[in-house]
Order: sequence, then C-alpha cells, then structure tokens
Amino acid sequence: MLDKFGKDYNIEPEVLESWKNECYATRIWAPLIGKPDILFDVNVPGHVGSCLDILRQVFVEMFTQTAHKVNKESPPQKLLFHKDIPRYRKLIGTFFKRVEPVNDQDFWSEIDEISNRQNATLNFSRQSTFHQLYNLFIGKYSSEILDDLKDMEESKDLQFANKLEEVLDLMEEFSNDS
Repeated sequence: MLDKFGKDYNIEPEVLESWKNECYATRIWAPLIGKPDILFDVNVPGHVGSCLDILRQVFVEMFTQTAHKVNKESPPQKLLFHKDIPRYRKLIGTFFKRVEPVNDQDFWSEIDEISNRQNATLNFSRQSTFHQLYNLFIGKYSSEILDDLKDMEESKDLQFANKLEEVLDLMEEFSNDS
C-alpha cells in the first residue's frame, strides 16, 4: 500500500522508507515487544517488563534512519546495544524489499483458515471460566464485596448481596463436588 502511494505521488525513497519503518516497527511490533500481555495471556513480572522495554527501544532504534549520537550521559540501553544497531539497520534495509504484496482475497482466506484451525482446537468451558473468576476475585474478596453491596443503596433495592450469596453457595458446592 505504501509503495503504491509513494509511486502515485512521487514520494522520495527515504520518506517512503521512513513511513514503512514507522508503520511496521513502532505501531505494530514495538508495543507487542514491550508489553506482550496486550496480545498474549501472559503475566509479565516487573523486572522482565523493564528488560522488554529495553528490547523494544532497541527494536525501534534499528528501524530509524538516522544514527543517534551516544555519549557518557546516554541511557544504558543505548550504550549497551550501540555497536549492534548499525548491523541491525543493514538487515532492515533489505527487509521491505523481500516482503511480497498480498491481495485482499489471499489475506482474508488466510485469516479464515487460521480462524478455523483455532476454533477446531479451542476448548472453551463457561463453567471452568466462571470457576477461575470465582477463585481469582470473588472467592478472595467475597466478604468485602458483600459488605459493599449491603451498604450501597442502589444494590439494596436490587438485592445484589443476596444474589451474590446464592452464587457463592453454588460455587462452594461446585468446588466441593470437584
């Protein structure tokens, strides 16, 4: 798409390359590298998060066109990977030339195929999901939640506390049966 745009409007190759880098690196992959929990069901501990942030910054840096000057006041991640960035940039230079354009029909048929494969292997259980939510939140904080529901005027009229107590009883029965 960007190549077609660049050709139609006679955009300079450097500007076109910058557009591609911006779209691909900083808008798609960099957020996923820095925070994989956006897409994946993973828990990222704090010490791992800061390491991933450094990798994200290096990834973005290798897609930039201009080299940043590094001195003794530069952040540690820039000093750590400073010597590797030029080598990474050379690899990126040929990356977009190797990417083949895909038409809409091929794209959507591939998406459908992936979706069908995923649906075939997906085992979803509502009961199991409710049980996990119960164990993570409701079971832990049931007394606090019940107290809050009993104190709130809006929930008194709707009898939310009584309804939650019924759910808690059912979940306890389910837990004892398992």
